[in-house]
Amino acid sequence: MSKKYYPFIDIMRIIASLLVIAIHTDPLTSFNPQLNFLITRVFGRLAVPFFFMTTAYFLFNQGMPTYAKLKSVIKQFLIIDMCSILLYLPVQIYNHSLSFEPIVIVKDLFMDGTFYHLWYLPAVIIGILILYKLYQHLNEKTIFIIVCILYVIGLGGDSYYGYLHQIPIIESFYTILFKVCDYTRNGFFFAPVFLFLGAFLAQHQWHLKKTVLFISIFISFIVFFLETSFIHQQPIITHDAMTLSLPLVSFFCFSFCLTLTSSKRFMICKDLSLYVYILHPLMIIIVRMIGKITHLEQYLIFQSLYHYFAVTMLSFLIAYLFILFKKGVLTYEYYRHTKKLDRD
Repeated sequence: MSKKYYPFIDIMRIIASLLVIAIHTDPLTSFNPQLNFLITRVFGRLAVPFFFMTTAYFLFNQGMPTYAKLKSVIKQFLIIDMCSILLYLPVQIYNHSLSFEPIVIVKDLFMDGTFYHLWYLPAVIIGILILYKLYQHLNEKTIFIIVCILYVIGLGGDSYYGYLHQIPIIESFYTILFKVCDYTRNGFFFAPVFLFLGAFLAQHQWHLKKTVLFISIFISFIVFFLETSFIHQQPIITHDAMTLSLPLVSFFCFSFCLTLTSSKRFMICKDLSLYVYILHPLMIIIVRMIGKITHLEQYLIFQSLYHYFAVTMLSFLIAYLFILFKKGVLTYEYYRHTKKLDRD
């Protein structure tokens, strides 16, 4: 019997990485700020939840993972995290943003990341450990309630802080919380709910018709768009990564990805999307540097769409070259047949 793969998940990995680059470069600000808002603050906010759900789905796709499997996954993310920290260390030194204060070191390593995008790596590690422990001791319904409570706490310090901070007791709570993390978008409050949704879909076979999924995606996305627009009306907003409707629209979108199966998959997408995510801020710096050296600032820096294309192409090129270097070959297979192992 041939093994079942989900090629659309592989494709979505690349799309998600493109959206992450868009969040950090605002590609359409030079042309249409409203469309740029739609791409970066609406579509873009689906990218990281997708990465979380994908990780959990393949971790739990054969049931509760063994300790050995959990240890292997955590070890991989720890290695990637440590390498990423070292990669951006020279940039931190150059920007004078490196701190040796104990509290800042703890916050950067476990909560905020040592560079603005590296929060994802400790978040996925902490989130996986939390979810694994919850599954060891509690039933699924209780776990769902707990991760939802954590997410709601995160909401109060993220998208809805501008509204809730006016309540003294809530402001006091988040004042204390923000002493140990700059954002609630982390492995304790943000990651667990999406990791749970990925694990849930891995352990339960849903057979919703594509028409039903399309309608569900459409309705949840409209709600998501309206909510995102609403939270940006606040006078104060600490961040906009978390919304009430984000888990819902993420759940339906990921469910749709699972409806498209094949005996083949696009293997390169997994590594390519990860390395693009890690490398793209460095490529932003390099593109800006090239623009200044060549006196092409008007195109490579100030023209937002050209800047986005330059950063994207350079990010994918360097990521692909790194994959070739890592594999030690001059070509990389774009998919595997079912007789080969799926290492997700």
